[in-house]
Amino acid sequence: MLALVLYAVRKTIAREALVGWLQAHGIAADAQVEAVGLSDVIGAVRLGDPAKPDFTVERAVVHYGFKDWSLDVTSVALRRPVLRARLHDGKPTLGALDPLIEEFSRKPPRPGATKPRIEIDGATLLLATDYGPMRINASGRLEGGRLMRLEGASAPARLQGPGFDLGLGAAAFRLRTDAERLSLGLDAPVPKAAAWGVSVDRGQLNLNADLPYPDLRSRRSDGAVALRASLTGGQIAGGGQSLVDARLSAAFTGLAAGWIPDLALTGRGVADLRAASGTFAGGQAGTLKAAAVADDLRWTRKGGDAVSATVKLTGAADGVAISNLRLQSLTAAALGPVRAGSGGPSLRLTASASGHGAWIGLGAPASGDPAEIAAVKRAARGFRFTAPAVSLAARGGLMDVALQQPVRLQPDRGGLVSLGAEGRGYRLTSAGGGLPTADVDVTRFTLVPGGALAAGRIRAALPMGPLQQGTLDAAGTLRLVQGAVSFVGDRCAAIEASRLTLGANDLTGLSGRLCPAGRPLFTFDRGDWRIAGRSAAVAAEAPFLQARLSGIGGPVTFGQARGQLDAQLILDRGEVADAAPDLRFRPLRITGEASLAREVWTGQFVASDAAGRSLGRAVLHQDLGSGIGRVDVDTGLLAFDAAGLQPTQLSPLAAAIGSPVQGAARFVGGFAWTPAGSTSGGRLSVPRLDFVSPAGRVVGLSGEVTLASLTPLVTAPGQRLRADSLAGPVVLTDLSAGVALDEKALHFAGGDAALGGGRVRLVSLDLPLVGGPPVRGVLDVDGVQVRELVKASPFGERVDLDAKLSGRLPFEAQGEKVRVTGGNLRAIQPGRLSIRLAPAASPASGAPEPAPPPPDTFTDFAYQAMENLAFDTLDASVDSRPDGQLGILFHVVGRHDPPTRQVLAVSWLDLIRRTFMNRKLPLPSGTGVNLTLDTTLNLDDLLKDYADYQRLKGSPPVQR
Repeated sequence: MLALVLYAVRKTIAREALVGWLQAHGIAADAQVEAVGLSDVIGAVRLGDPAKPDFTVERAVVHYGFKDWSLDVTSVALRRPVLRARLHDGKPTLGALDPLIEEFSRKPPRPGATKPRIEIDGATLLLATDYGPMRINASGRLEGGRLMRLEGASAPARLQGPGFDLGLGAAAFRLRTDAERLSLGLDAPVPKAAAWGVSVDRGQLNLNADLPYPDLRSRRSDGAVALRASLTGGQIAGGGQSLVDARLSAAFTGLAAGWIPDLALTGRGVADLRAASGTFAGGQAGTLKAAAVADDLRWTRKGGDAVSATVKLTGAADGVAISNLRLQSLTAAALGPVRAGSGGPSLRLTASASGHGAWIGLGAPASGDPAEIAAVKRAARGFRFTAPAVSLAARGGLMDVALQQPVRLQPDRGGLVSLGAEGRGYRLTSAGGGLPTADVDVTRFTLVPGGALAAGRIRAALPMGPLQQGTLDAAGTLRLVQGAVSFVGDRCAAIEASRLTLGANDLTGLSGRLCPAGRPLFTFDRGDWRIAGRSAAVAAEAPFLQARLSGIGGPVTFGQARGQLDAQLILDRGEVADAAPDLRFRPLRITGEASLAREVWTGQFVASDAAGRSLGRAVLHQDLGSGIGRVDVDTGLLAFDAAGLQPTQLSPLAAAIGSPVQGAARFVGGFAWTPAGSTSGGRLSVPRLDFVSPAGRVVGLSGEVTLASLTPLVTAPGQRLRADSLAGPVVLTDLSAGVALDEKALHFAGGDAALGGGRVRLVSLDLPLVGGPPVRGVLDVDGVQVRELVKASPFGERVDLDAKLSGRLPFEAQGEKVRVTGGNLRAIQPGRLSIRLAPAASPASGAPEPAPPPPDTFTDFAYQAMENLAFDTLDASVDSRPDGQLGILFHVVGRHDPPTRQVLAVSWLDLIRRTFMNRKLPLPSGTGVNLTLDTTLNLDDLLKDYADYQRLKGSPPVQR
């Protein structure tokens, strides 16, 4: 009877036993028993919250028997089981099943217990992860404790996390066990994926693996593993970072992590990547091919997931465009160990690459480009490159690059650029094919996101924009990121150039230093470039000004933006010196600023002397487009005084007016140029100048002189200056003269002055502007009364001359020597001449007087005639002699005219005896005289004495 009762309630007993046992383990559960037999149980099970159970089985069939007086399960069949699981921080949880799994994992299997055969049909896994939910449908079979078959599919899902967004299509997976081998397969569409700057559109992931079945008891598996993965699809986009990340991989490996913490697998892996086209951050590509082979792939879980292998990588791409870089073809290969684990990825590869490409950032050569710039542009638009052996080492997010062999870049138009290892750094050289010659020592090279940093020294023949045949010597750090280049200097860079092209006013022979001023010395980005810093010790020649610049210093910015040059130059200091063959002005200090905008140069500069006195202002304006420009100069009114500024301090040409100078002057003028040529000119205004010249004191010099050219200095026709007086050996008043200046001499002509009731006219006077030629001139004398001139002369004590003279005196002067050639003078009316002879010298005291010489009657008559001569005609020829003496040959026709009438009385007896010859006889008045007198004058000594007198007269008083 009891047996019948137990059989009748067997379903209830089985249900209550199962539910009670589960509840005893703290698991909310419910079960429905469909049938209970002597060898099987059929029913349904629910575990967990009834509203949202963790595990359900629609129909479960358990076959069992008895072995060694114990229940022994031989098979289990589960139909449409549903399991809810969660993956958080890489660790899986199964909700209500966790206590059972923990208990079973602590108990070793019963010795001799049968390993049941488990069949699963239509299972559903609802997996909640930190990145999004997944739904997986599967069926499988386990025999003898081994998973023999597992197949199924996952529903489309989207996983999102920090730095990635992964969209998966309906993926199919499969697993088969054959003897000791386990084969895996996965086919997963990837409609959309993006991770850390990389994205995939319409991709397909295929994974195949062949590996030994893992021994979970030893938790180690060694043997051959064949792993093949391929990703093919439409578009791939990225920024150069790996799609693999520890956080993402945990989503796929974490299910095993809770139960197999130190699993190890070794084997072989193969991965392929193909795409018809691709885009990535900053660029795009056409066909992409890549492959990776690892013969020693190893996956370990002890201490965290880690994958390592010696990887052989190959790849090729066509139509790659990264910013301004275009690669028509690219092939690459790499070999070396790679590891990815909890400490991040690391690698040590030896790589090679080659291809053909172009850099379009410089643009096409333009008609106005200098030859060097055009050559660089041509070279950049087509070149081949080879990198035979490059070492790549990455760890901790940083990558080091070392060149085992030089990288070579060969432009299609010729030339060579080479980058190779040099000591502890690198050396880059370029030459040939019209390229600038460069030699760069790189002491440090570092890859950074999107580019690289290089520190070192560069010595290059480097033209840039308007700089022609330029050379550069600089040290600092070059930064190349996203196609943009910048150079930050460690010190001042030495720059030289044969020419700075600024239109018609080019500068030549440029040299100087460009020093850092808180920003990069040089930047280049998308065809735009800029030089910025502080100039120092800059020197150059300005041919259009015939001037030399030196000691220039101040802030400088100079560059090109959107094809337009712009500049800002500030001169804190500088000097301008005359470079003309004949010196025109003394060195000047200059300050000011200039700027270039919209192809127009503008600027203002102030000039001063060594004492800091302002000497004027210059204004620059030039239109580069039309080639028309000008520099306007205005000195303002310059005041001169003996204790201050003097004209000779401004220009050696002012030596012609002597010194010291009191008064004022002003110059207004400048330079102008067009494509057809250049002109210059100006106006010198002299309100009044008083000065002491070598010829005497000049008072009231005034006038305006128009200059038709400044290079060389040339005056316009018809210029005149006047002076109130010239106080020389004689006083000249009301002076006026024409003035002309050319590149060889200063010319005076047509000047005249009042003198002795007549006029002295300056027919010509040529003052050379360079040493060598003498001063040449011609004076015309017209009716000048010379009485006072003779009295003021050195022989005025012995000679009186009352005569009005006219004539011409051509002369030359060099230094303090004056020579007269072919001069002549003549009296224009009767006059008088008196030459008093010096008395005989008295004998020394106590000495006897010598006997008087016998009288010479005819000589005495001549002396008497010269002492009192009234002439009707007087002619004089004036010529200098080789010894410096001034020779004057007088021819005088007149009569003896003493103040008291003289009569000669001689008796017949004296006449017969001739005794009258032995005594002094008076020359009768009215005696006719026809006298030729040849005399000399030491003119050199007289002029030297006069010049010394003038210098003493003009010197400042001696301080006591």
